[in-house]
Amino acid sequence: MVTSASDFAPHPRRAPPLGCAAVEKLTFDDDSAFLLADDAATLQRIVRAYPADRLRAVRFGDWNAVEVIGHVADTGEKFAERVRRCVQEDRPLLESFDQDALARERRNSERDPLELVRRVDAAHREIVRTLMVEANRSRPGVHAEQGELDAGHFGAYQARHSHEHVTELAAAFPPQL
Repeated sequence: MVTSASDFAPHPRRAPPLGCAAVEKLTFDDDSAFLLADDAATLQRIVRAYPADRLRAVRFGDWNAVEVIGHVADTGEKFAERVRRCVQEDRPLLESFDQDALARERRNSERDPLELVRRVDAAHREIVRTLMVEANRSRPGVHAEQGELDAGHFGAYQARHSHEHVTELAAAFPPQL
């Protein structure tokens, strides 16, 4: 659905650029923080319980499990950077990124799954640490496609996005006794 600036809140600085799709504004809270921590722990469990070749053999659409973990690491780092920039800069311009190009560039399929999980853990910890200061959650940034959003939105988005992928991975790689 394409919307115009008039479809958004009356504050003109909050309107996305014309022609941009409306985005659901998310709020970072304790549940978001716990999701980020739990997802990193779940990924740790998976990569410690299953060998890398098994993770590479199971596919989720176009990506194998290692590539999905790499994607969660990539987005975790991108969203941690967005949170950090919102807090440290005055309304920074936050560019979009091509997740497929980034995955190819980083060659996630060839990476050590534990290395990828460590990246997820570090990014998620940074998001939580930064957003536990409530004042940081409302610090704005301007997304190139979605307009003004705040640091809390970016943290909550990563929590939801990560959890969708980790839930799918956890179902395919259940705990082993």
